[in-house]
Amino acid sequence: MRCAGSLPPRASIAPGLPPPSGSRSGVGPRRVFGLLAGVTCSVLGGCMFKWTGGDTGTSETSGAGETPPQVGFLYTGPADAPGWTHAHERGRQHLDDTVPGVDTHYRAEVTVADAADALDQLVSDGDDIIVATRSDLLAAIQTAAANTPDVAFLACDGGVATPNLGSYSGRMYQAWYLAGHVAGATTCTARVGVVAGLPTPQTVRAINAFTLGVQARRPEAQVEVAWTGTWHDPEGETAHTLALIERGADVVAAHTERSTPVSAAAGQTTACEGASQAVWSIGFADPDVCTAAPDSCLTAPVGAWGPLYARLVADIRDGRWDPATPVWEPIQAESADSVVDLAPLHPSVDAAVRGELEALRTELAREDFHHLPFEGPLADASGTVRLPAGSALSDTELQRMCWLVDGVVQVDPSTGLEMPAEVPPGCTGDD
Repeated sequence: MRCAGSLPPRASIAPGLPPPSGSRSGVGPRRVFGLLAGVTCSVLGGCMFKWTGGDTGTSETSGAGETPPQVGFLYTGPADAPGWTHAHERGRQHLDDTVPGVDTHYRAEVTVADAADALDQLVSDGDDIIVATRSDLLAAIQTAAANTPDVAFLACDGGVATPNLGSYSGRMYQAWYLAGHVAGATTCTARVGVVAGLPTPQTVRAINAFTLGVQARRPEAQVEVAWTGTWHDPEGETAHTLALIERGADVVAAHTERSTPVSAAAGQTTACEGASQAVWSIGFADPDVCTAAPDSCLTAPVGAWGPLYARLVADIRDGRWDPATPVWEPIQAESADSVVDLAPLHPSVDAAVRGELEALRTELAREDFHHLPFEGPLADASGTVRLPAGSALSDTELQRMCWLVDGVVQVDPSTGLEMPAEVPPGCTGDD
């Protein structure tokens, strides 16, 4: 096993630069899993990506073949800083420690422009399974999957499937709905802010679920969204956070790589009911983001990716993985079982709210309630009814969500006037 602290030099080089020459022990220009990969299809069952070849006869090593899989991870952020990438790095380490014999490594801070070269390097290093942890990398991973059919590819929030490329994610919007309840129970001004990165369906679902959670507590509340246009922009995120606070937000949530708004909001105040009101924050992706401001961070919707990675790698190794079946994990009633979770609540969240959140979480975990909170009647930010009473959004509609719900507002930067919020260009889905 290779832990983050003992990675080969290739994992720490600057993105876009060639790795040091030479290969690791047991790795040739293209090591093949001790066997060959293939795709088995049936009329009724679809296509299963299967490994074929010799069996060791022992179940404690690889289970299906002579050599356990080698898994490469592609990160867009730093592996050691609290945030989205760090949450996936925790997952990689869990995989390394849990699946016997598996060999994992990563390339961090890979840009979209560098992604094709980084994927080529992982393939040439002999990786049997390659995991891309950001949807921005989807175009590059689709090309790589088409060019290397004997490698299995996993794309987080990818929403696509080919014979050797599958998608995985968690229903993070469910945790955002719970976080919205926390924000709604906390706000004094009935104005909550969100600093968002790129306009993807995942981001839009999160903002919408969060807003519906806020409104479940404070029906009159508004949620103002400010977009940075990138996953990580510390200066821009800080500026947006302070501007949201100046306009009355006393809770600011982050949907960015490293949740900079959590630290930016720390120590800030705004006016409410004639008094100075402390500003609270909500982080994203990784429970460690709240360590930047433990006195003011209420919680964070987070992903616990380790068990899911262990299951997916074992399924691929043992021939059980069907790329055509997307993996979209719902929240579970117990944190220990859940890919989607809510970070520990700030002590200021009272017992009554905690109890209600537990009951709501149990409801969200029910198989027939995975669509919640997206049920009718539901209107968009312009007031147009998108979902009539008695109906719910399908998974396909949720995965293509590029419109914001009623109650989400934005400020026109040219006029300074408030207006119904719109999703910026670039969201691939239904507007």
